[in-house]
Parts: sequence; structure tokens; C-alpha cells
Amino acid sequence: MRPFSILLIRVLAIYLALNPLLSVSPVLFSSGSEESINEWLPMLIAGVLIPMAAGVVLWFFARALANKIHAGSVVEPSVNISETGLVRAGSFLIGVYLFVQHLGTTISQWAWGGIIAYGSLSVIVISVGLIVGANSMGKLYKKIKYAGVDS
Repeated sequence: MRPFSILLIRVLAIYLALNPLLSVSPVLFSSGSEESINEWLPMLIAGVLIPMAAGVVLWFFARALANKIHAGSVVEPSVNISETGLVRAGSFLIGVYLFVQHLGTTISQWAWGGIIAYGSLSVIVISVGLIVGANSMGKLYKKIKYAGVDS
């Protein structure tokens, strides 16, 4: 399960690093004045550099993160993907994605006009819960899956 998690973490890292560049490229290559670029600068920094930095960090620490996610699992000689492992890896990756995206939104709105994005802040709290509680999500999935089944 660890090699699969490493692969998924690195795919998320590539997505996080490249997606903001594609969405902001029209602004970067538009024929605008220097004032308009300075106006968009807080959004560019928060919306592009934070996801790119998160992507780079995820890429280089993918192995350590996968070991942390699957700390209680025994080492498997072959890749055997369990449902609980997928839930743990998936909840961790969803949490990281939501955290990076909404952190950029929160910072850019605050830097742009001093607006506090309470919706994004609540998503950040939920995403931290998903990241930290990835193992708990796997246990919860197992309890729900086998609820009502007599052993």
C-alpha cells in the first residue's frame, strides 16, 4: 500500500504545482500595464506560489508521508491494496488538496481587500482534520463497513 500512496502523493504534488500556473497564465501573458500586474500580485503570490511550494514539499516528502499514513500496517511483499488503506490515503490526499487550495484563497482575499473568508477557514479546519485523522478515517470506515454484521 505504501508504493501506491507514494504514487498518489506525487500525482497530487504535480497537480498542485501545475494547475495554478495554467489558471493564471492568461493574466501573466496579457497586455496590461504594470499597475494591473501590481494589483493582481497578492492573488498571484497566494494562488500560485503556495500550491507550487506545497507540490514541491509533497514531492520530496512523499515517502515519509506514506510511511506516516500507513504506520500501523505490516510491510507487504507485493502491492496489495486494501480498502482501509485506500480510505486512509484518500482522506489524507483530499485533506492536503483542500488545505492548499483554501489557504491560497484565504490569503489572497485577506491581502486583496482585508476580507476574512470564513467559509475557506472552516474548510481549512476540516482539511487539517482529514490530514491528521487519516488513520481514524480508516478505522471509521472499517466500523461502518462491518456495522450490523455478526462475527
